[in-house]
Amino acid sequence: MRIPEPFFPFINLVMKLLLNSPLHRLMSDSIMVVYFTGRKSGRRRSTPVRYLREGDNSVVCLTSRDTGWWHNFREPATVELQLAGKRVVVQAHAHPDDTVRKEEALRRALEHFPGDAAYHGIVVKRGGAPSTEQLHQAALNDVLVTVTLTGNS
Repeated sequence: MRIPEPFFPFINLVMKLLLNSPLHRLMSDSIMVVYFTGRKSGRRRSTPVRYLREGDNSVVCLTSRDTGWWHNFREPATVELQLAGKRVVVQAHAHPDDTVRKEEALRRALEHFPGDAAYHGIVVKRGGAPSTEQLHQAALNDVLVTVTLTGNS
């Protein structure tokens, strides 16, 4: 079930507070907060996002093309994350047009978090898996953001 959009500002605030608290373990294995400076506004921004680990030094996340935050990472950028209870410095890079990588990341994400299918416009029967065509269509509307830990973390 998809949460209605008007609830997200409240949910995002609660997630940021939770992930920066001693209770972060309730959600920090799959949600992180990205802290960055807006490329146009110059203002400090933050957003909680679902993530998947890719080895020890990398995580990935998917977001809709409609969200604005990923535009700040069209070129690799140094940002901070609140990741698993720690503030870390990372390099983030958005990949809006790498459909193959987006499809693979989406497939893995939905294996771990099948309830997220609705946020990608995918409908599957309980216990089922999305079709190759569903993954392809969803990936066209998604942006993959790769995050690499730097030596300062």
